[in-house]
Amino acid sequence: MVNHRLVLFLGLLQLGLTENVLMTEVFEITVDPFMFNWTLEDVNNQYVYQPSLLNSPDLPSWVNYRYSERHQAGFLFGVPPNKHNAEILLQIIALNRKNYETRQSVLPIRITEKLNPARNEVQLKIDNLNVEDMFDTERMNRLKDVFRKKLWRESDEDLYVTFLASAIQMGARLPPNPKEGEGVVIRIGSIAPFSMELIELQAEVKPLEKVPLCPRDFKRTTVERYFREAGFALDWCTFRLFPDNSSSVLQSTTTVEKLSSNGREYNFEDHWESFSRGTIPRRSYSKEFAFSVLLPLFLLVLLGLLLSLVLCFHHEGIFKEMERKATDTETNKISNDHFALETAINDLPSLNGLNFSPNLSIKSRSITGSPTFPLSSDVHMRPSPPPYVRPKFKPGL
Repeated sequence: MVNHRLVLFLGLLQLGLTENVLMTEVFEITVDPFMFNWTLEDVNNQYVYQPSLLNSPDLPSWVNYRYSERHQAGFLFGVPPNKHNAEILLQIIALNRKNYETRQSVLPIRITEKLNPARNEVQLKIDNLNVEDMFDTERMNRLKDVFRKKLWRESDEDLYVTFLASAIQMGARLPPNPKEGEGVVIRIGSIAPFSMELIELQAEVKPLEKVPLCPRDFKRTTVERYFREAGFALDWCTFRLFPDNSSSVLQSTTTVEKLSSNGREYNFEDHWESFSRGTIPRRSYSKEFAFSVLLPLFLLVLLGLLLSLVLCFHHEGIFKEMERKATDTETNKISNDHFALETAINDLPSLNGLNFSPNLSIKSRSITGSPTFPLSSDVHMRPSPPPYVRPKFKPGL
């Protein structure tokens, strides 16, 4: 807490001069090393800046920040809301990359009402420039001179910029060539009515309103030479005229909040406030646990029960089927053996010519004493052996 107060006290010591900005008009504040009592050296991108609302993490929605490597500086720009005499404090923290020194500056900004605000506005899209290029005073004067001297002479006294934003921020794409500009959307306004030149120009480019984004050099108009001579390449598909301040929807009109800082009270928007832990919603994991663990477990148990019931009811039928298959196998084996025996008997040529009869009487040896031969002794199932012949040429006998 002591360190926080010390940093705040040191920042208030470096409190800069109050910047007065006008409603409905684009303001531009340069953030450079001289704001922090530093000298600009010959080192590229030596300093880094981080602007924000005091005691807040970010800038208000109507304040934009852009760093330019070519200028070696940052730019704060935007259009203030319609809050007369409102004052805010911006905190800018700078870092020296060479020695890692950090400094802080507090920049007060006061919003004041603009007398005779613009009622009519002209919208342009410039393809060959970036936002930081429009902060060049000479270039901006050349653009205004095209209207004040050529197209809108009635606005010579009060012509000013009412809106400025990058084309990328408005939804355009980056160019294929990194060396080309990313594009700028700009609006200039005046209290004077539109001239005949602008009305005729709008009628000329009216068929292009159906095309949301046109390629570069897609269409050239009769007043193209005025802008080309000044160094501006326009996208005529986005050319619009807004009468009677009808473009006020671009301004910030969010809800107003009360700020309290250093004893002052502001009615302003987009102020970030911290929240307590109790206000943060807590996530319940019961549904995730039920779907990821309980549901698969329930399905697994149900599947196991179904398989058990199937096996229990079909257990007896399975064994009967196995017994039937075993019986069929044995029957087929006996039939095959009997068929093989009959085939072998029919194939013997010596037995095919014999006529077996139960009345046939053939003298043979009695085989009734043989317990393994079931035939009668009168039947002789094989031919008689050949007669005995004495061996020859054996002198020993």
